[in-house]
Amino acid sequence: MSTSLYEEKKVDPKQRRESEKGIWKSYVQLLFRAKLPWAWIIGLTLFYLLNTWVTLQFPEYTQKILSGNLDDEVVYEAIIIIIAGIILAGILNYISALTRYKIDMSYRNLIWQRLMFSPLELYNRVKPNEMVSRTANDTKTVSTILGSMIPAMIGSLYGVYGVITQIFDYDYRLALGVLVYIPVYIGFNIWYGKWRFRTNKETHNRLSVLTQFLSERLLSIPLIKSFAMENKEIELGKQNLLYYYRAAFRRAVVDWINNPLQGVLNLAQDMFVIGFGIYLVSTGAITIEIWIAFFMYVGMLWGILESYSMLYTQIKQSQGSTARIAELIDGDLEQYERERPLENTTNDILLNHVDFSYEEDKKIISDLSFRIPYGKTTAIVGPSGSGKTTVLSLIQNFYSVDQGEILFGNTNINDFHLHEWRNMFSYVAQDSPLLSGTIRKNITYGVDRDVSDDELKKVAQAANALEFILDTPNGFDSDVGEGGSSLSGGQRQRINIARALLRDADFLVLDEAMSSLDSKSEQAIGDAMNKLVKGRTSIVVAHDLSTIRDADQIVVLDKGSVESIGTHEELLKTSTIYHSFVEYLTRESNS
Repeated sequence: MSTSLYEEKKVDPKQRRESEKGIWKSYVQLLFRAKLPWAWIIGLTLFYLLNTWVTLQFPEYTQKILSGNLDDEVVYEAIIIIIAGIILAGILNYISALTRYKIDMSYRNLIWQRLMFSPLELYNRVKPNEMVSRTANDTKTVSTILGSMIPAMIGSLYGVYGVITQIFDYDYRLALGVLVYIPVYIGFNIWYGKWRFRTNKETHNRLSVLTQFLSERLLSIPLIKSFAMENKEIELGKQNLLYYYRAAFRRAVVDWINNPLQGVLNLAQDMFVIGFGIYLVSTGAITIEIWIAFFMYVGMLWGILESYSMLYTQIKQSQGSTARIAELIDGDLEQYERERPLENTTNDILLNHVDFSYEEDKKIISDLSFRIPYGKTTAIVGPSGSGKTTVLSLIQNFYSVDQGEILFGNTNINDFHLHEWRNMFSYVAQDSPLLSGTIRKNITYGVDRDVSDDELKKVAQAANALEFILDTPNGFDSDVGEGGSSLSGGQRQRINIARALLRDADFLVLDEAMSSLDSKSEQAIGDAMNKLVKGRTSIVVAHDLSTIRDADQIVVLDKGSVESIGTHEELLKTSTIYHSFVEYLTRESNS
């Protein structure tokens, strides 16, 4: 197969070992990041210890009964041990499930809180669907380890101690034979655990590639058919499926190997216990009853050691989950409480020699300087990729500049309390989303006070939205659907404008708010925008010539820097970029 996404790749062992370091460190860090239900975890651990103690009693009573001791006390105690084991198993399952749910909820709450207070840089690195997966799935993996397996292992430690103590009481020679074999057993399971983890990880990665391919292609069926690419896509699909199948087959082989190899290991030890035990019984060193109890204890020991092997494998498999959760909760948070409150909201905004880049060595804004005067409309225009939307994000302090500063009056905006600074803005963009729920909920979103129906009707009227709202079955209480799917683009935009009017902020930010609208919606929204802009400091990125022409000043950007500043008439004379831009918009409006 040619070099492609589907080619088998050799993994450097050194890189693999480096990637597998720090498993326990991740768990320890996570332990102290969330408010875990420690009382439940401790209680669960104590129940596991009690359950282990009960389990350790069973071989001893079996020995007594096999030796012919059928006293009522012995029989009743054996029955009580059996019943207690059954009851404890049920209690453990219930408490373990509750503990896992509580741990899961703690981590999900922590992640959600961190997501709300994380800077936008995180959302540039991590896709929303990945965040959903980490919040919904990865936390479940971690909660299973912390809320079930580790408490069980602590109980098992006591079991190992109890078993070893008991078998030494029976016969030290048999016990030493078992202890010598334990390192071999553990060593194999550690090796196998690593092998199984790697095959599972590779299969999971390839399944992700296959899922991404299928999702992308199924969403692009019209494109595929319009270019008659069905046969080509069939071949790509076969490659993807084969790429996943090979890894899945290797994982199946590795999973299958576990049972026969474990059987061989257990058989070797059992043969030793049986053979040497028969010899000791025949020489009169131990009785047949003691040998049977010994055999039962050894079987219990292998079960405990095998459970440790399962824990190790689970921890290895959950390593990716802990790393993904750590990425969300270990990053820097936005600092909301800063040096000073925002007391005067009537100042100009000044961008002073600002540099900014989303990625290192990929500068978007370079030495950008201009003033946004209070109470006036500033339009920002320029070619695609010139940094227009980035400027709006920097002004709202979604990102911090790399060099230079943004001043409000004579104060750097980073000195103001963040909530107060952002509350000074109303924001309307081309793709301003709506939240699932009612029209009322979306218009009042971000307004921390009670809003009367009269006030809602007033802002809806001003946004040219009242007519279509009243035509809906439930008026302001009509559901907008997921993301506003039950409304048209123009209707969604008018609700966004009504929200901005209700917010009544001093500064208004408009980012392509009139793009991609039909002529009827454009006229209605244009009238609403004129009411919204009136009396406010407006910062506008637009391709609507009427909005740009009426601006008090127009800033022309080119490659992240200011090309020119002036009014519409001035720039037509002095700016080649602006003149070409106006000609393009004129042709578009006339076509």
